[in-house]
Formats: sequence, C-alpha cells, structure tokens
Amino acid sequence: MSNNWDYKRLKELAKNESLPAMFVDLDTLDENISRIAELALVSGKKIRIASKSVRVPELLRYILLKGGPHFQGIMCYSVPEAEFLASQGFDDFLVAYPTIDKNDLEIFHTMIHKGIRIMLMVDCPEQIEAIDEVWKIKGGLLTAKVCVDVDMSWKPFGMHLGVYRSSIESLSSFKAACRNIDECEFLKLTGVMGYEAQIAGMGDKNPFAKHLNPAKKLIKNKSEKDVYAKRKVINDFLKPVKKNSFIFNGGGTGSLKSTIKEPWLTEVTAGSGFLQSHLFDYYETNQNSAAFCFGLQVSRIPTQGVATCKSGGFVASGDAGPDKWPVPFLPKGLKMIKNEGFGEVQTPVRIPENEEVTLGDPLFFRPAKAGEIAERFNEYILFRGNQIVGKVPTYRGYGHCFY
Repeated sequence: MSNNWDYKRLKELAKNESLPAMFVDLDTLDENISRIAELALVSGKKIRIASKSVRVPELLRYILLKGGPHFQGIMCYSVPEAEFLASQGFDDFLVAYPTIDKNDLEIFHTMIHKGIRIMLMVDCPEQIEAIDEVWKIKGGLLTAKVCVDVDMSWKPFGMHLGVYRSSIESLSSFKAACRNIDECEFLKLTGVMGYEAQIAGMGDKNPFAKHLNPAKKLIKNKSEKDVYAKRKVINDFLKPVKKNSFIFNGGGTGSLKSTIKEPWLTEVTAGSGFLQSHLFDYYETNQNSAAFCFGLQVSRIPTQGVATCKSGGFVASGDAGPDKWPVPFLPKGLKMIKNEGFGEVQTPVRIPENEEVTLGDPLFFRPAKAGEIAERFNEYILFRGNQIVGKVPTYRGYGHCFY
C-alpha cells in the first residue's frame, strides 16, 4: 500500500460525496507516471497509453502531459472510441482490435481524411479486403494506415500458452499479410504489433493461486526468449521498408521491464500501471502503487463485526476466480465474506476489531482491472493531499459505452 493512503483522510474526503464513488490519488498517480517515464527515458522508447485501462479522457490527457516527450499516442480498443477521443482533442491512435464493421471502417475513413493520425489493426485477408472495399466506395486521396498484429503466444510441445488473438503465427504468414496489403491500392503498412499476453497478462506472485506461481515464472522466463526471437525475425524482414514513421509496438504494464529492452521496438504500451488495479500487484517486476479505489457506503449492520455496504458487484472479466473480485482496501484489516462475495446491490464485509463503523460510513475497495470499473461510474473524484481538486467524467459520464 502506498504511504499516501490513509483511511481517516479518505473518510473525511468522502463524507459529502454520494457513494459508490471512485477516488483517484493524484500524488500516487504522479509517482506511477514518473516511474514508467523513467523506463522510457532509459530505453529511448515511447510509451503508448492503453485507453482501455483508463477510460477517463481527462486522466488520459493528464498522463500524456505528465509523461512529456516520453509518452506518445493512445492505444484504443475501438474506432468509435478513437473518434470520440479525437473530438476531445487527442491524436495519434492505434486501434488494437481489428474490425470489419462497415460503420467502423467508414469512421476510420473519415478520420484519416480529416488529418487525424489513426492506424487500424489487421491479421487476416478478410479484414484487409474490408478496409480496401470502403476506400474504393468512398474514394479519397489518403491511404488507410494499417498495423499487422503478430501472434506472440508460446507453443512448446504443442501447447498454446498465451491468448488466441492473431492468425499471423510465423514469418511466412506475416509476409503473406504484407503481400495482401501491398496488393490493395488504398492500404499502407505503417506498423507491427505483438502482444505477449502470457508475460504481460499473467501475474507471477498471485496470492490467490500461490501453488501456480513457480510454473508461471518459468513460463514467463522461457517465453521472453521466444518472443524476443519472433520479433527479431519480423524486424529483420522489415528493415528495408521501415521508415521514420513506422511503429513497432509490444508489451503492456505486466511486461514493461522486459519488453522495453528489445532494440527494434519503437514503443511499448502501458495502461493498468498508471492507476494500478490490484491484479497488477501480483507481478514480480511491477513496482507501481494503487492510485485509485472505490468507496461504498455502509447501509446495514446486521450483526457485530459485520457491515453491509450498498452495491459493490464490480467483478472483472476473464477466467473466473477470486483474483477478479475487488479486494478490501481501507480500513486496513477489512475482509470480504467469501460465501457472499461482492453483490450487485449489497456487499457484506467483516470489520477489523479495532475499527468502529457506523451507518453511512464509507469503506474502500480496489478493483481487479483498471479500465472496466469506469463503466460503473459517471465520474472520478480527484484528490491531492487532504483536498478534492476536481471531478472528471468517464466515458459513461459522457454518455458513451464503447465495444
């Protein structure tokens, strides 16, 4: 826990707020930004911010500003999201997930012709053809910039360790994708991405599955060498055609320290490490601190030592398990009641013996994932020290829900 967090102080800050509410400690956020910026400075790489792990435009702006010249651009998860962020003054988008939706591709075409820097992900001929078809219909002088997503999963002895993501599994399939792009009059290859989920997305000191941690560390160690070799082969092939504006993207918060060392990468993605949801505490190499938490109001005291809070069922996506639940945060010693968990309308918790809790008091929890929780709140409350300094809308607060 960061030294910035104190229950009495946070309780005082929350006393006039309607709960549930999300609180962001800007001092801790600054520390996390500086830590990530230092890695970028040492490596000479740029940091691209994963909007999926923030989903609050003002915080994205804040992180970019604080990161200075070491931070560049946004990795979005959808074209409509990029369109919205462009309306908020952002530029330089890498849309990380492919789409063949006609509306998405028409928005993409419009943004390109407005002079907005945006690149769309592809990993199969059908996606490439769909983009080219929209350009043929709508016309225009500017080309569609695309980035090829290369599979970085590790496959020892026929196993599949990683995520089922891209169909580009080898240099030969990557070359085929490049040929498909070259054959399209309106498309231009301007980037490559390879996301090593089995490293960046797998904690190796998970307290909820301690017996698996040694195996996870072994997988990550072996897979780092495999990923390094795969990206090197791609880079060697691309050397003759890479330009100054060409990007080679990799990694995420969970693999930042290893990914950022690869000499051919131009940028590394980071997202969850800024606000530091609790899943990212479970990485050996991650030193960031919790910069946000949500407060729930005590609405019942059913028996001595137990308080029941209003709301709280903010469980994260992915494989189901206790690491996807929120975790009790403040006051220290607060404990979840396992046979009830976090409920949609109420959440009971055990109160530490040394803490007196009354009806209306706030209790605080940390979400498992950094971005998804924003879908449950219209705004985030920003504080510094003992003072609330602002309230900023989430995507939901702006009336948006992007897929």
